[in-house]
Amino acid sequence: MRIIDLLTENQIEKARKFLNGFGLSFEDTYDEIIGVYVGEKLIGTGAYHKNVLKMVAVDKDYQNQDVLGLILTELIDRCYRAGYEHLFLFTLPSNIESFTALNFKLLITTSKAALLEYGNDINTFLNRYKDYVHEGENGGVVVNCNPFTKGHRYLIERASKEVDWLYVFVVREDRSTFSFEDRYKLVKKGVEDLKNVVVLNTGPYAVSSVTFPSYFLHDKKDTMISQIEVDLKIFCKYFAPFFYIRKRFVGTEPYCNITNTYNEMMKKILPSYGIELVEIERLKNGEGFVSASKVRKFLAENRIEEIKNLVPDVTYNYLLDLKEKEKLCSINIKGRH
Repeated sequence: MRIIDLLTENQIEKARKFLNGFGLSFEDTYDEIIGVYVGEKLIGTGAYHKNVLKMVAVDKDYQNQDVLGLILTELIDRCYRAGYEHLFLFTLPSNIESFTALNFKLLITTSKAALLEYGNDINTFLNRYKDYVHEGENGGVVVNCNPFTKGHRYLIERASKEVDWLYVFVVREDRSTFSFEDRYKLVKKGVEDLKNVVVLNTGPYAVSSVTFPSYFLHDKKDTMISQIEVDLKIFCKYFAPFFYIRKRFVGTEPYCNITNTYNEMMKKILPSYGIELVEIERLKNGEGFVSASKVRKFLAENRIEEIKNLVPDVTYNYLLDLKEKEKLCSINIKGRH
């Protein structure tokens, strides 16, 4: 039994067919993919992309021979060497016991997907914020702020008036136009006058399209729904009770179908955890709703002056600084709110 890196087109094609035999799809996004061979026979595969393990499968004739353990040990070792010590694995609910037997911890499960983690768990992450915990009737807002707009400021200010403490969680997603560090600083600076608002980051616990693999789900809609459900249940099961959150605030969504679907699912899931969803009408100006996507569009078209009506001074000054440093020309306008 030997482990090799799957590098050639022939090896990749064999892995693709091997995974298809389990009803799994091959995903082209990975850092490394390995195969376990007995002689010339491929009996197992596994891959990782950043800190997410994926495409793990073992031939049914070898499932009692610890091939799974061999694959996971190799992937974990490679992730550690790449600098990833906290790992995630998404799988079918029917596979949970196979992974928990190998020291993975179940984080959340839905009807079609389960999320497990390896290394420090979510409770360790949340305990870093214990000094920011305030008892009371608290609320939560989860934002991307790509970049921070007057609409975000309006939502946060309105929400802060309805609760004792408002926790604003900035999504740490690396596919946004602006870096997490910049987005986080803009939000912190932009709401620093609101004394009952605490700005924190989601860490790795905001499940996005970047991290959620779809190799075990064939329907694109199933993939999106499962991603949203996992994300919401993590918030409800872990973040909300830790911070005494009883209300979650969102802006109404006139543009983005994905965000609108997310809001609709919140209406179904949050009440079962005792959390009230509060929708606040999105801020408008003379040209319609204020949105980060409109800001990014104006940036791409070099319409800097028009952005001033859409963003607070802290964001406008930040964008002017980028322009002076000639960094705006490299900005990708794609992304979420």
